[in-house]
Amino acid sequence: MNFWYWILILAVIWYLSNQAGRLDRLHHRIDVTSAALDGHLGRRAGIVAEISNASPFDPVTNAVLAQASHDALAAEPHELLDRIDVENELSEVLLSTFENSDELAESIDDPIIAQLIAELAIVCNRINLSHSFHTEAVNDCVIIRNQWFVRIFRLAGHAQLPDSFNLCSEVPAALLD
Repeated sequence: MNFWYWILILAVIWYLSNQAGRLDRLHHRIDVTSAALDGHLGRRAGIVAEISNASPFDPVTNAVLAQASHDALAAEPHELLDRIDVENELSEVLLSTFENSDELAESIDDPIIAQLIAELAIVCNRINLSHSFHTEAVNDCVIIRNQWFVRIFRLAGHAQLPDSFNLCSEVPAALLD
């Protein structure tokens, strides 16, 4: 009886240690995906600012692009949840600006602007991927943290429960071509 008691205790300790390590790796993964997403969002805002300064569109569209990119660049970079609204506004502006690929192809004859738009397409795809990786990491972490064993033994320590957020990461149709 004594032998099985120790085996059970060792199994519980191993399980708790395994779950604590797994939670630590998931929290690290959330930090990494959040930083990658932050970098891609900043890069997108910078490219949009360059496009608006190159004036490939009418003055009103350029002004709207410039304002949306300025707002996104001015948002606090380390508070990703606070800047989601600003980033969603930039996404909506991009969706409305680049909704028609025929108009875009006709208005863009400068190779520099064409290159910027190609870079914007790449960054929009990367934002989409980064957002999905971040959401997946947050969901995995929440699932583990909701286990009763993890909550009872406080295996997550004092780390905050990560939040998932809705980011409009839809790539404009004209950028998909």
